[in-house]
Amino acid sequence: MVSNILDYLYGIITSTKTTIALFGVLMLFFLVGNVLPYGGSYEQIKATGFARTIIEGLDLLNVYSGPWFLTTVGLFSLNLTLCTYKRMKWMVRIRRPAELTATALSCHKDALDMELPYSPEETANRVEAFLHGRLFLKKPSSTRGEGIYSGGVYEQGFIHHMWLSLAYHVSVILVVIGAVITFLYSFEKEITIFPDKPVEVAAVSADTRWNRWYGKGEDFIVSEDEKFQVGLKEFMIKYAQKPSIKGFPRKGLIPRFKDTWGRGGLTVVAEEDKYYPIEYASKLIIYENGAPAQELWIKVNTPLRYRGLTFYQSAYEYKFDLYADDKKIEEEEGGKYTLPGIDGKFESGGVTTGKLYLKDGSEYVIEPFVKLTYTPPEPEQEADKPSGSQGMPEVFKLIGSKAGDIKGSKVRIENVRAGTILSYRHDPGVPLLWIAAPVLFFAMLFRAWGRWCRASYVVEKRPRGSRLLAHLQMFGVWGGERNMMERLKDSLVSNV
Repeated sequence: MVSNILDYLYGIITSTKTTIALFGVLMLFFLVGNVLPYGGSYEQIKATGFARTIIEGLDLLNVYSGPWFLTTVGLFSLNLTLCTYKRMKWMVRIRRPAELTATALSCHKDALDMELPYSPEETANRVEAFLHGRLFLKKPSSTRGEGIYSGGVYEQGFIHHMWLSLAYHVSVILVVIGAVITFLYSFEKEITIFPDKPVEVAAVSADTRWNRWYGKGEDFIVSEDEKFQVGLKEFMIKYAQKPSIKGFPRKGLIPRFKDTWGRGGLTVVAEEDKYYPIEYASKLIIYENGAPAQELWIKVNTPLRYRGLTFYQSAYEYKFDLYADDKKIEEEEGGKYTLPGIDGKFESGGVTTGKLYLKDGSEYVIEPFVKLTYTPPEPEQEADKPSGSQGMPEVFKLIGSKAGDIKGSKVRIENVRAGTILSYRHDPGVPLLWIAAPVLFFAMLFRAWGRWCRASYVVEKRPRGSRLLAHLQMFGVWGGERNMMERLKDSLVSNV
């Protein structure tokens, strides 16, 4: 009884239908993880009613670390492992020499069964010549049964389809193992570096799930050997002028079409101060034991890998000192400034500097400039004015260290300095993914589109000649011509 139950469960777990069902459930989890803000706050979502109850009840904002997802991954891993075990057993079985019988071949509904006037030897020679002409290779085999003169197994193809099936099962298992390693041991952080001060980075962290669950937690100590420093030697940003279409209607397909048709084309212009960045990069200095060890460039979409960490150029930041009438103005919260004797607030739009590339291919260095937006104070409420009405903001541009006149004050910027913002991640499961992903892709590609055929035949003695029983197995879209058995039949009958 227990044995029957275990066999039943084993059959369900190793079923291909179970694999498809579990994979479908995982796809739903991946969809939820991409639609909802993973790791975010429930205040970020607008779902209400039953949908919100489901999201909160299943903790779908932390779907990848939730029990439902982890249980599904565990069952999927068990399914893949047992399926791989079954295929390995089949691989051991198919490596043994095939045993051919007339009864087994005749059971196939598409088997070729012919009575021929040739001697058994000539029939066997003709069949083998046909298969050799199509690049079939003979495999070890034996025959069993009375009256059988000979038989054989021939295969054609790049690699046996069972090996391919085994390969992509193993590769998926490696993907799951790599994902589990990443889930337990990965961590991600962000650093901001200015040229005057290197930042310390550790190749290990107490923030991994493994350390939080089973490690020392707050007592985690990073050894000096696991630390190094990253400094900034140079930050570079490249701009191009932001193009716009002169006089083009802002909305509406029909007005835009009429405007374009009426003037016979569009006029593209690039305004002077409208730049957009096309590349930014940082030249970093790696310090080991306090001494410079390497100088390396990192760019957007060109990450830097060092000591098991992958660094990404994620953003940048500029700092500057603001002076009004030779008095330094301290920055307030939110990047705002208050100038002496001027009511209202000034807000910096950020520093623009770097190399500008024009449409003609020329370039020049942009002298650092800052745009300050002045917002006047809210006036006292009057009877004929609603509360909250303010004057229009004004924009002032400060170039380099040149003093500009702002509301009667001489204002300038000095000591402009660039900082780079890097995010870095330790992901120990990635090497397994680099191995498994190409194997999975090419194994499934060859399994679906490859060519593999297996032809089996036996020849029996007959009083007036011989009897041929042949069967062809084909796998893959290009697995062989479906009419190959008909061609074999024609080649044997044409000379009768």
